[in-house]
Amino acid sequence: MEWRCEWCGKPHEEDDPPCDNCGHGKFEKAIVQQAAGTRDDPDSMTVWVCTECGRNHQKNSPPCSRCNNATLRRETVTIDESNLTERPGAYSGADRAALETTRVWVCTECGREHAKHSPPCSRCGNQTLEQEEKAVADAELAVPSYFDLLTPRYAVALVAVLALAGIFAVGALGIADVPGFPSDDVPQVDAPGDATEANGLELAAVEQAYLAAVNDEREAIGVAALERTAGLDEIATYRNQMHVIQELEGGSPPDQDELNELLSGECSTSATSYPGSIPFDDETTAEDAGAELAAGILATEGWEDEQFTITGVDIHAADGQLFLIQYFCD
Repeated sequence: MEWRCEWCGKPHEEDDPPCDNCGHGKFEKAIVQQAAGTRDDPDSMTVWVCTECGRNHQKNSPPCSRCNNATLRRETVTIDESNLTERPGAYSGADRAALETTRVWVCTECGREHAKHSPPCSRCGNQTLEQEEKAVADAELAVPSYFDLLTPRYAVALVAVLALAGIFAVGALGIADVPGFPSDDVPQVDAPGDATEANGLELAAVEQAYLAAVNDEREAIGVAALERTAGLDEIATYRNQMHVIQELEGGSPPDQDELNELLSGECSTSATSYPGSIPFDDETTAEDAGAELAAGILATEGWEDEQFTITGVDIHAADGQLFLIQYFCD
């Protein structure tokens, strides 16, 4: 025979697929080296058998495709029709038998099959393995999927890795505070005095009166009014309360690098701050306090700079004084 089926190995007289045994659509040259006395036997062929696990190979191409053993032994075998692969679809839903048998070593204790005679048993540790010969089905030759390889141990490891990756992403993006990642949250401090009201004076009203006075002067010279933002207000509050602690209790000033990092999330290129303070009593009104604090900043330089477009303001009352911090930012 000059041709044989690439799939099941059945010999054919001509290169005229499909195979009349298994229906495969491609033949190959049948280079069969027959032993003496078998030349007249048209159904004999040469195979290379793994000396370790017994798997048949059509070519001498070590290592063994099953156990990676490097030694293949040439043998001449007779093709038996009963060993050939059935035509596809002949048995609906059933695995087709492959054109080979294989040797396996079976544990006498738990029945687990091993490709090599390598006791102890990989499942139960039994030292006795018995050799058996079995037909190999297509399903056994199939390449395992990733799900087949996903054992419980690997599944737990995968979940742990994904959880760590999620924590890293949350911390890096600033979605939540994670140790080891920088945070944009403004620190909270407890300064002496009052942050909202003192002696009936609403400090929010003082802040509004102060900023209105500054913006009136900016507009009078043709510069746009400053827009107040919540982010800069929060930073101004932190800076002002640290200033009050420093003035009244001798505390340390806030770290400038920390302030610069906080401001970098609000300002494009630059920011500047203005501190001020005035005394107050029960007779002081929000309008009077705002105007007096504004007079102090208007006597300095920088408030009229047109590059500044946004601002943050905080006024804190303590020890009979109103303490002011204002940030100007572009």
